[in-house]
Amino acid sequence: MIKTLLVLFPLTDGSKAALRAALPDTEIIFTTHDGFTPDELRRADVIFGNIAVSALDGAENLRWLHLSSAGTDGYLPAARRGILLTNGTGAYDVVLPEHMLALLFTLNMNMHAYHDDQRAHVWRREGWSDYICGSTCLMLGAGNIGLGFLRRVKALGAYTIGVRRAGAAKPDYVDEMHGMGDIDALLPRADVVAMALPGTPETKNIMDSRRIGLMKDGAKLINCGRGNAVDAQALAEALRSGRLSGAGIDVAYSEPLPADSFLWDVPNLVITPHVAGAWEPDSTSPFMGKTVFEVFMANLDDYLAGRRMRNSVDLGTGYRVTQA
Repeated sequence: MIKTLLVLFPLTDGSKAALRAALPDTEIIFTTHDGFTPDELRRADVIFGNIAVSALDGAENLRWLHLSSAGTDGYLPAARRGILLTNGTGAYDVVLPEHMLALLFTLNMNMHAYHDDQRAHVWRREGWSDYICGSTCLMLGAGNIGLGFLRRVKALGAYTIGVRRAGAAKPDYVDEMHGMGDIDALLPRADVVAMALPGTPETKNIMDSRRIGLMKDGAKLINCGRGNAVDAQALAEALRSGRLSGAGIDVAYSEPLPADSFLWDVPNLVITPHVAGAWEPDSTSPFMGKTVFEVFMANLDDYLAGRRMRNSVDLGTGYRVTQA
């Protein structure tokens, strides 16, 4: 039984109606990530959405917090006080891989250079294109999102290598699956190093200057996980020197990226402002609104039935307990 559900994630009228039908005896408060009152927060025994961690002290009756995001950065200490924590893993299996592909295609086809030429009214060739077909793609973080990326590049003719924290069955579209301890040996083999790692102490600065130095000459780096997983200075130096041919990032060491950051002017670096997830605190794309809501509803079914919830977070690692 849920007495009060505080919904902070933006939902369509159809999703709101479906939620009311599923919980006819529950007080459901639809609001924004910071639009609730202290009394509403105090009454809530379930919250759906990414509430500010600092506000959780006022959630006196909270039993279950379901995050809209797959990342759980900052929420683990509160959950260790007895709150059941679930995340949005499974909702981003399309949008993140497709964004990563867009960054890779942009770099491979020199689209960023052609865009600059168009604005300058210049007609010229910007060098030969690179291709996914025949390349080796290494995915750091081969969970749902990473596997989605590998499945797509495999269909385009790449040799695929996945790296993940925990062992799991290797899908047919992954040619090799390795543990985190094999990263150093794998980096020199990859034409593309893609990253979709969560923010944990183990992943902070995982691509430091030493590991960037292990990458193949002319390789590319794509990061749509966490900005602090990459040493930004080392990446910039590798791009300026031409040792890496390009990089695409949807995340940065500081967000929003300061206007005077050195990253803005690094050659062959494509930056998007953390938009791959396709939602903001109080708005979302129709596609993401649907998928995030579906993940919540699946976990709600588990909660009401008294089953172990499929998106339960391991409070020691910050990952979902059951990985794909």
